[in-house]
Amino acid sequence: MSSAIRPDATTFSGIEPTVLPMGPVLVASDASAEAEASFPLAQVVAAHGHASVEVITVMQPFAMPMYGIEAVAIPLDTNTAAESARVRAIRDQMARLLPKDAKWPVTALTGEPVREIVEHARRSNARMLVVGRGRHGAVDRVLGGESVLRLLQLGDTPVLAVEHGMTTLPRRVVMATDFSAFSLYAAQVGMSMVAPDAIVHLVNVGPPFVAVDAALHTQAAAYREQATQGFAMLHERLERDDVVFKDILLEGNASDALLAYAKVADADLIVLATHGYGFLRRAVLGSVAAELVRRGACSLLIVPGSARTLATARAQSATAAQVRAFDAAMMDDELASFTKRNAGRACSIEIDALDFGAQMLGHELPLVGATFERAARSAIFMFGASSIDGQHLAHTIPGATNIELLTNGGGRDQALRIVHGSGQTIITLH
Repeated sequence: MSSAIRPDATTFSGIEPTVLPMGPVLVASDASAEAEASFPLAQVVAAHGHASVEVITVMQPFAMPMYGIEAVAIPLDTNTAAESARVRAIRDQMARLLPKDAKWPVTALTGEPVREIVEHARRSNARMLVVGRGRHGAVDRVLGGESVLRLLQLGDTPVLAVEHGMTTLPRRVVMATDFSAFSLYAAQVGMSMVAPDAIVHLVNVGPPFVAVDAALHTQAAAYREQATQGFAMLHERLERDDVVFKDILLEGNASDALLAYAKVADADLIVLATHGYGFLRRAVLGSVAAELVRRGACSLLIVPGSARTLATARAQSATAAQVRAFDAAMMDDELASFTKRNAGRACSIEIDALDFGAQMLGHELPLVGATFERAARSAIFMFGASSIDGQHLAHTIPGATNIELLTNGGGRDQALRIVHGSGQTIITLH
């Protein structure tokens, strides 16, 4: 966000539609006390958005210093014991902090933590990455200095940095806006997790206008008029009957003004976007986002500018997409054709059921094949390394009553939805 950007009456006109990601809520934890803040809030955010949750932890590879050269990372078998201990510690955290029915999968990786987290979030199309603020704890100590900023610089996933003690959906929310497409998208992401009856403060920080200069009086009046129009357009796109909006126009240094206002409003969440594409954004993160990460006293939701670009691509794909229901008498033939087209493609499997909610069974599982047994009305999917001689995992979905196939505008299969007695299973092709 930049206080130097002047709002324009046509700011939102012609903005392409966006679609929020529909992957899991991804929690990053190193099993430390500082990371615990992320678990309760991830649980309520996921329940509110009907999302699955996955926990990711990353082990630093063993580095052996060698004379005369730089340290070289050498993975050793002994790291397996440390990885198992980390996973057990995280499961202990979950047992203490979450309801008993929260059976989230825990994925353990080895590598440079921020990069591994970023890549995993990208592969799983995560809708949000949740981390504990940590301050000088987990985020800084284990994941590396200023890790929230690095997650934003390297990644495309919205990052929710949770302050300790926040366990419910936010009710006092400050959304920073410069009336750009980026800040609009960040606000849309933020609105997906605010509580009913929340108060949302839409805050724009304009440049300081010196009262003694008549010319600046004119500029200030024009800025206020255009900001009013910008707020009105935000209302059109964000309006919810159960949320109260307040339009706030401030002047001065953007980060200082936002921090001061958030304190006055007793905000429990600040929402803002970063800007720019490619090298420029990755080289220098917006100073406002950086200042809020370093100095903010409440939880933060920060949305990289590239996240909106991906959301636009999703919308374009959805516009051209087609959904086709399989004929009941032809399900076995349809699944055989589906196998022929997609064998070897990586898949994610999610189950949505009334009794236990949404559960992610796995990511990046290569498809081996799919069949349908008429007698039991069971759809059977096989996943593994090879369709000929490799071991594979079979997943049976009994009582399938309907199967729908989603294809994109180019005719490429995107997802299967299998409706069964207790809910539905969704297989997403990557």
